[in-house]
Amino acid sequence: MVKVLVVGPTSTPWSDLADEVEADLGRLRRPGVEVAYRCTGFGPTSIRSKQDAIEAAPHVVRTVVQADKDGFDAVIIDCTEDPGLDESRIAASIPVIGAGEALQAAIDSAAAPVRLFSGDELRTLTPDELLDESRHAATVALGGTGHSHLAELFAATDLELTVIDPLDAALDMCLAAIG
Repeated sequence: MVKVLVVGPTSTPWSDLADEVEADLGRLRRPGVEVAYRCTGFGPTSIRSKQDAIEAAPHVVRTVVQADKDGFDAVIIDCTEDPGLDESRIAASIPVIGAGEALQAAIDSAAAPVRLFSGDELRTLTPDELLDESRHAATVALGGTGHSHLAELFAATDLELTVIDPLDAALDMCLAAIG
């Protein structure tokens, strides 16, 4: 059984994240893969800027190092800003994948045209506005984590549309890195 830890890089209380995280973990289930989640418990309550990512980075590194000690096979950083990614790779002996880098790699190989929605757009646009904004796209990329549920919205309206979720892309990258 492969063990992958998803690291939430914020101080947001578990009670505020539990439902969303459980739904994400359910979507990430794969045969032979155990996916767990830990918040760092420190730093900003959300990551919406480069400064937030800088503040979160040392806490991510500490959590990744602990995951390595705890026997996880790989870690995913649950943020498309990839806070602490490079530092974590230096500090740990296991693969560390950023949701942002995985999203970009998936976009680079996706069918064009690609409509990348920012985290702010995913938080503020209505479902109808999201669908309208994606009507000419072959691929939709969710540019923030925590919005996996929107993949169903896009898939329900266009079966030919490819939807890239950063956590799915990161798990694929993790499993490829593990071999």
